[in-house]
Amino acid sequence: MKILLVTGRLAERIVRENAVNADVHVCEIDVAAFITPQHLESLDLKGYDLVLVPGLTKDCNWEEFEKRKGVRVRLGPLHASDIKRVLKFAKKIDFSHKIPACRLIEAIKAEEAIREIEKLEESAKFKIRDVAIGGKSRMKIVAEIVNPSPENIGERIAYFSENADIIDIGVPLEFDTNELSKILKIAIDESRKPISVDTFSKKAIEVAIRQGVDMVMSVSSSNLEVLDLIEEQAIVVAEKNLEALFKILELAKKKKEKVIADPILDPPLSVAESIGRYLQFRKVDQETPLLFGAGNVTELSDADSIGINALLAFIAEEIGCNLLFTTEASPKTAGSVRELKIASYLSKIAKIRNAPPKDSGVSLLALKEKVRYETTRDESFLVAKESKEFHRDPKGDFIIFIADGKIFCKHEKATIAGKRAKEIIDTILNLGLVSRLDHAAYLGRELMKAEIALKLGKNYIQDRDLNFGFLV
Repeated sequence: MKILLVTGRLAERIVRENAVNADVHVCEIDVAAFITPQHLESLDLKGYDLVLVPGLTKDCNWEEFEKRKGVRVRLGPLHASDIKRVLKFAKKIDFSHKIPACRLIEAIKAEEAIREIEKLEESAKFKIRDVAIGGKSRMKIVAEIVNPSPENIGERIAYFSENADIIDIGVPLEFDTNELSKILKIAIDESRKPISVDTFSKKAIEVAIRQGVDMVMSVSSSNLEVLDLIEEQAIVVAEKNLEALFKILELAKKKKEKVIADPILDPPLSVAESIGRYLQFRKVDQETPLLFGAGNVTELSDADSIGINALLAFIAEEIGCNLLFTTEASPKTAGSVRELKIASYLSKIAKIRNAPPKDSGVSLLALKEKVRYETTRDESFLVAKESKEFHRDPKGDFIIFIADGKIFCKHEKATIAGKRAKEIIDTILNLGLVSRLDHAAYLGRELMKAEIALKLGKNYIQDRDLNFGFLV
């Protein structure tokens, strides 16, 4: 297969180093991202099977150019360092006019992995509604709604429905029976996902069963009598004492079909000991589905949940767990349901392929990257110096803040809201609300900080650095 790689002058060295068995054409332009079809118009492309242009080229009609030239012209990777990896797939994948090759490869790998995982759903021990539980199926995510009320339950159901497999209603120790009944009715009416109830209270379980919940948590030695109340619902038996857990499971299985065990994951610094209970359980019982309470660790750790959730999911997969349970009770654990959902796929792919959870097309990397790209250094540069001068813009000041999942930029003449810094600053410029370059540059910096904060779920305070952890 004859391939031509197109680049600019600054990236020429890196492209040539990675151009395995491919030709290289260097356009009369420094930055490869600015290459357009016009730069290749006079180029003779006959004899080539594929022309890869830089993945960063934007707003170019490569499809029309391809038709005119009679040769496939597609987007290569975003960075030249990925060319060698991309070229390995040149015969296997039809690269895109719109999606950079590196991202297309990851997407295809992810789709293939997900298809493999979906085939395993048929091995489930049983189903809760249409959600496969146990066997070799993917670990399912149980998301608990803490402090539910008739006013907020619909909104929380909608929020969790995107990533949770089962939605759990946490019942407080003190509750009003009528209010709980209302909450459960709304939840069951509005949810497309199975509804669970988490309580040791016999009275609360009676209400839940009358409303038609799909799963009951938690049955233990303290409320064994509820086994006679439970009808077709799945039940979760929760006990730290393994001897007691096995006895209750034996009793429960005589009466019910859908039984799940929970040896209870303890918070730090008792995590290792409780993981030992799970391992010991699996040595005795390889069949009963296991619930793994990841939220007990994330909620009680002042560390970003994303890495903790990934590691907990890997451990749970190794053990042979089948459900991952979490809450998002505090701001620091916001997004945990989605993180565990992705981790459940990442860990299952690793299990299927008997390989570490990496390079599968599925990723939980948020702040760090797998690859550090080499950049071309300009030997001629000026040392940057910060100006200490401040000049107020005669057209007025802005107040920037985040609310309701949007960035707000407030000026005396208009308040602009959006999710991206560019769309907000473009609107500001179109409205003519700035007159000084330094003010426009300041707004660009602050709005980009706000966008990063919004994406990461962090607080944003104007003129303050974003917090990325600290040691007292």
